[in-house]
Amino acid sequence: MSNRAAVALSLLVVAIAVAGLTARAGLMPGLLAGAGLSVGLGLWVGGRASGSAQRAARALTTMTRELQQQIAQLTAQRGELTAIVDSMAEGVIAVDARGTLLLVNAVARAVLDLPAGDLVGRPAGEVIRHPPLQEALRRLLTERQRATVEMRLFHPAELVLRIQGAPCQESADALGPAAVLVIQDVTELHRYDLLRKEFVANVSHELKSPLTGIRSLTETLLGGAVDDPANSRRFLQLIDAESARLAGLVEDLLALSQLESGALPLHQRRMELEPMARSLLTSFEPQLAPRRVSVSLAVPPSLAVQADPERLRQILSNLLDNAIKYNQEGGRITIGAAREGEWVRVDVSDTGIGIPAPDLPRVFERFYRVDKARSRELGGTGLGLAIVKHAVEAHGGRVWADSTPQHGSTFSFTLPASV
Repeated sequence: MSNRAAVALSLLVVAIAVAGLTARAGLMPGLLAGAGLSVGLGLWVGGRASGSAQRAARALTTMTRELQQQIAQLTAQRGELTAIVDSMAEGVIAVDARGTLLLVNAVARAVLDLPAGDLVGRPAGEVIRHPPLQEALRRLLTERQRATVEMRLFHPAELVLRIQGAPCQESADALGPAAVLVIQDVTELHRYDLLRKEFVANVSHELKSPLTGIRSLTETLLGGAVDDPANSRRFLQLIDAESARLAGLVEDLLALSQLESGALPLHQRRMELEPMARSLLTSFEPQLAPRRVSVSLAVPPSLAVQADPERLRQILSNLLDNAIKYNQEGGRITIGAAREGEWVRVDVSDTGIGIPAPDLPRVFERFYRVDKARSRELGGTGLGLAIVKHAVEAHGGRVWADSTPQHGSTFSFTLPASV
């Protein structure tokens, strides 16, 4: 091989090495540099050298072309992987052995409120300012042990995050990611767990109260009060009232459980609202008369919904019952309805004590009472509005409330319209 060919070959090897190094920082600049130099030098060698030098140049040119194809393929795969990671429901962060960010997907950016711009190549400790997350990264990189932590964030929104980290390599000197963090938003799970605990505590309390009353009254009767006709009758009436309250609570719990689980099938058919509302008002006369509450009905006679008759009666009964219980003496109740496109909107309004604004979002929760003492005094179980909510949603409708304290409340819901 001539000296000129040897020099050309040496330059070609250097060009390929430079292309490889620059490709690690950014694939396309290294690819273009290596391709340009290799092709140019190959042509130069082909023109000035002969024999083995020409064959070597052609071989290196072929190798460069194959490398170009492989790098293009890797670039495409990297793009696909980035798209997949960004579409995940969990946040993903990958770092190398020095704690430098290699990957941060869109979910991680959002939940951690990370700064905008390209974060790859920046130190994780500089970008991520959350101490529990920094500690998890430190343990992963120094102790090479899996780590699971939970932390609560208050900005940009209140969130509970579960962070699971795992080391990726046995050796800290190896190339590529040294550790990966997976971030899960478990806010809803925590909320449901809290609701479950509250539900168990509320059920226990609600069952304990009437049972304690029944037991105390029974013990009093057994202690000799049964021989006093006047007191024994009064005690038996109290026992009957507590038993009715207990039975109502159990029935409401069963109804709510069936509605929530979907175990209660809906038998939907065409139901005219006006006749059902009039029938309900007749059954509520014993409650309306003592409080001198008047009811006006503003429902078009032909207006009909597609609903389960029992569930519709349950919805209207619970709303009407609340409107009577929490109304002022001599107050008014208005039941109105109108068609809105494919839906029928029903409003039950009263002139009662109203609901404070902070309590409005929670009135449809199980056992939530605005006035706990008055609710129990009036025989409420705290489940009526929760049953209304689930019954309406089972039909595909929605329910909401508007109220002004001391001026009354309006509970509204929608159901599918029927022709």
